Amino acid sequence: MKKLVRLVLLGALFLPAQPVSGQDKPQEKPTEKAKTVERSKPAIPVKVQIVFTEHDGDKKIASMPYSFVSTARDIYNYANSAGTSIRSGVRIPVETDGKDQKTTYLDVGSNIDCRIIAEDDGRFALNLVFDRSAIYPGGASGEEKLEVTRPNGQPLIRSFRISENMILKDGQNSESVLSTDPLTGHILRVSVTINVLK
Repeated sequence: MKKLVRLVLLGALFLPAQPVSGQDKPQEKPTEKAKTVERSKPAIPVKVQIVFTEHDGDKKIASMPYSFVSTARDIYNYANSAGTSIRSGVRIPVETDGKDQKTTYLDVGSNIDCRIIAEDDGRFALNLVFDRSAIYPGGASGEEKLEVTRPNGQPLIRSFRISENMILKDGQNSESVLSTDPLTGHILRVSVTINVLK
C-alpha cells in the first residue's frame, strides 16, 4: 500500500505543467495615463452668434449682432478651457461733485463671456454672461413721462445683464431672454445661435 502511494506521488511530480488559459490570467487595471488618453478629446470649434434687439411694440428699433468662434471642450478638459471674452465700447467722461471737481470715466458698451462644454450626445452646454450698457438719448418720451431728471446734466446709463446656461444642438437658435426697459417700456431680446465649424 505504501509503495502504491509513493508511485502516485512520484507520477504527479513528473506530470507536465498545464498552461494557464487566457481566462485564468489576471486582468491588468488601466493606468491613469490610459484613462487620460481615453478621456482626452480634441477641442471642437464652434461659431457663436448673439443678437441683441430692442423693440417698441412690434417695431424693431435697434439690433446689435455679435459673432465669434470659441472652442468646445469635453467635461474632463473644461477646466483647462479659458473660453472667449469680448469687451467692446467707449469710456464716457463724468464729472464728480464737490469742491475739487474731478473727471471719472464710465465704461459703456458690451461685455461677453462664453464657455462651452461638448456633451457626449452631440449637444453643447453654453455658459453665457452678456452685459450691455448704453446712454439714454436726451429728451426721450419715456423719461418725460416718468419725470426722470439728470443730476447736473450727467448722463443716464441703461444696464442690461444676463447670466444663463443653455443646451443647444448644432445650428439651433435660442431666444429665451426677454426684458422690459423700465423707462421706455421697450422690449429687449437676446438670441443665441451656434454652428459647429467643420
